Amino acid sequence: MEHSTGSVADLVTGIVLLMLIAAIATLISKRLDKIPLTILLVFVGIAIAIGSEHLPFLGALADFHLTPELVLFVFIPTLIYESAFNLNARQVSRNIWPILTLAIPGLLLSTVIIALIFNFLTDFFLGGLPGGGFMVALLLGAILSATDPVAVISIFKQLGVPDRLTVLVEGESLFNDATSLVLAGLLLAIVNTPDFTFSGGVVVSGIGDFLVVFLGGVLVGWVLAMIVGYTLGSIESHADIEITLTTILAYFAFIIAEHGFHVSGIMAVVAAGLVIGSWGKSKISPSTSEFMEHFWEYLAFLANALIFVMVGMQIDLAALWASIDLIGIVVLAMLVSRAIVVFSFVPLLGKLPGADPIGMPFRQVMYWGGLRGAIALAIVLSLDLDPELKDTLIAIVMGAVLFTLVVQGLSIEKLVKFLGLDALSASDNLAKLEGDKNAREEGLHRLNSLVSGGLFSQRIADNIQERCERNLADLDLEISALNETMKPEDKSSNLAMRCLAREKARVYELFSRGLINEWAFRELDHTLAVQLDDVRYNQLMPTANIKMSIGKAVDLLLIRLLEPVPGLSPIVERLRTSRIIRDYDVAWGRFRSASSVLRGFEEIAGETDSGQQVMSQVRKIYEEILKTTKGQIDEVAELYPEFVETMQEQLGQRLLLVAEHESVEDAAKLGMINKGIASKILKDQEERLRQLKQDNISAAFEIEVSELLRKVPLFHGMESEFDTVASYLRPRTVPRGTAIIKQGQAGDSMFLIARGIANVLRQDGDDVNQVATLYAGDIFGESALLHGAPRNATAVAATPCSLYELKQEDLYKLMADYPKIAQAVEEVDKDRTNSNTLTGYKPS
Repeated sequence: MEHSTGSVADLVTGIVLLMLIAAIATLISKRLDKIPLTILLVFVGIAIAIGSEHLPFLGALADFHLTPELVLFVFIPTLIYESAFNLNARQVSRNIWPILTLAIPGLLLSTVIIALIFNFLTDFFLGGLPGGGFMVALLLGAILSATDPVAVISIFKQLGVPDRLTVLVEGESLFNDATSLVLAGLLLAIVNTPDFTFSGGVVVSGIGDFLVVFLGGVLVGWVLAMIVGYTLGSIESHADIEITLTTILAYFAFIIAEHGFHVSGIMAVVAAGLVIGSWGKSKISPSTSEFMEHFWEYLAFLANALIFVMVGMQIDLAALWASIDLIGIVVLAMLVSRAIVVFSFVPLLGKLPGADPIGMPFRQVMYWGGLRGAIALAIVLSLDLDPELKDTLIAIVMGAVLFTLVVQGLSIEKLVKFLGLDALSASDNLAKLEGDKNAREEGLHRLNSLVSGGLFSQRIADNIQERCERNLADLDLEISALNETMKPEDKSSNLAMRCLAREKARVYELFSRGLINEWAFRELDHTLAVQLDDVRYNQLMPTANIKMSIGKAVDLLLIRLLEPVPGLSPIVERLRTSRIIRDYDVAWGRFRSASSVLRGFEEIAGETDSGQQVMSQVRKIYEEILKTTKGQIDEVAELYPEFVETMQEQLGQRLLLVAEHESVEDAAKLGMINKGIASKILKDQEERLRQLKQDNISAAFEIEVSELLRKVPLFHGMESEFDTVASYLRPRTVPRGTAIIKQGQAGDSMFLIARGIANVLRQDGDDVNQVATLYAGDIFGESALLHGAPRNATAVAATPCSLYELKQEDLYKLMADYPKIAQAVEEVDKDRTNSNTLTGYKPS
């Protein structure tokens, strides 16, 4: 027991010492400002390894070793999840083909090139192993093809390089880590298999196994992230629980994928991080969001610090020197393979239709920034090989990792600056200058307030004010000079991006205050982000159009899949109704965000010197957005007054709860309310808000069937039979822009419009013409039923519509029981047939 207690004490002492060393190294790195932290930590680790033999207080660190289990099960889930969580998922999807090409076929090609060069230039051979030295060389190539650009990414953040370059480098690293791990596992199995024979079948089988492991990991991570995401959505402002759930997700995704389903744990963590970092962010309570980001940043810092210190501690300089010739050859092979992959694959991808080419400066940084790190070390340390061979491979990999960290890591900053990738764009530079100017003006204002409050020297204040005014004058000159160099289209784009950025901030504020739901926040945030990209890269201007998000696309797909399934019509109808509710919330949120832009338009324009023409252009665009969204809101209000009344009632209650919540928090901070009492009040408010969210708004869309039937001429004088007729009618709610029936399709039902407007469109060759507009009380779709012919036109919901559907068999029953209905339907059909004849339309 005493031994056990001593071991625990030594372990805790060692960990605390490593954390202390990491903290000191971080301070030194910030002071030096020339050496990246990860590289400095490696040097510190080497110094610890040498000094532990002579300094007693470092003895507690002597038994600390970087084991593969420690890397893969403790450090890697944290590092991979944090990186994926903070990556811009939309930018990843925009650049997915370059990323995947470099991460999969690129890594495979790199593996082969390294193996060929290494095998050709050395006599590194282990008899008795299948394939001899070449298979071992392939294994080495797979290990050293995984990039780990931690040091590079930290430099990128300091220099402010373009976001796309960061996404390309970091995205490749996330995906090729998994590829390297899987490929190394397959090659190791071959190396350790007696009487192995290489064949085409082995290659096909290996590719199949790789795809199963790779895509299986993605699926496991996605499923677990969706479960955690929906769980987070049901929790209101419990930071401890929410952060704990994401921590569990990062580690369980890896463990369940690796040991439960035997697929890629790294890809599971990547998928989980990307899902929670994009879709899942709207599930995280706004009050927890910033805290969660800081939490994961700290964990990633700690994991990186401990990894690189222990990498340095594990480096055996004598063993490296003994293998210096092999290390030199493998470094050469790595550089050649990386050059071939980056400078051959990437330009070819840029020539594909719709691809966004990657310029030569980006390619040069991607080439030189391909550092190696923790994954390569974890794989080589876990190899089950002959001890002598394993020690040699460890020395080679350690030497290669050390070379990339020291040589490439220390020179990447100079390369970025030499290529001018750290230079700010005109709009970013203008924003920086204006931010500096606004900060100095605010400082002057506070200085004047300090003087007016007394007890501060007017003389000192005047001196400070004089210096600040000189600086402000210099900034004004710089801003004016920069404005003169900008083209009118650049000024328009700059102003449009500022307006969209203001909208994004306003949308998040509405969401954090509970004034729009998470669906509306996701749709609006996605739309504004896409429009920002359109302005930045394609010189397009903002519009009122809402971009199709993945969530909405999945929703529409789900409706289409469930629609034909018998017995699921109530579920499908609820999904359709929820779309109208969400569309209304999205329109309301866009109206509010666009209004905030117009209210602060002069402030947003700031010092851009955009000119009246540019300002007038952008202002008109936002006035049009406001007009369009207001029209959509008014449209729903006119058609569904009960729904809008219910929504406004909910909005009013949410506003009151938010105000009450903020008031209690402020009172608690000032000590006016005991913290225990405040906590109880806040908990009650959160419960009221949760119940408010669960209110069934869909009930506001329900329409009395008798209300509809009285509007339909078919059923005039049949009030006593309304119940019978109603039993055959099936409610259907259709969002704006949805095709209700399509020309050329077989028809098995007709429709009655209860509320809303539908446009009838006919296609004749390449021409599409609107031939009619239908209103509440109109019927359509009867022709296909009566004549057994395909639909002769398309009906599209011009506004949100509430319909009732009457199936063919039910119509025939009604026509048989009620001859008046049969006569009325036939008259409507006859009138429309005559109209078709007069217009010369012939159904195909």
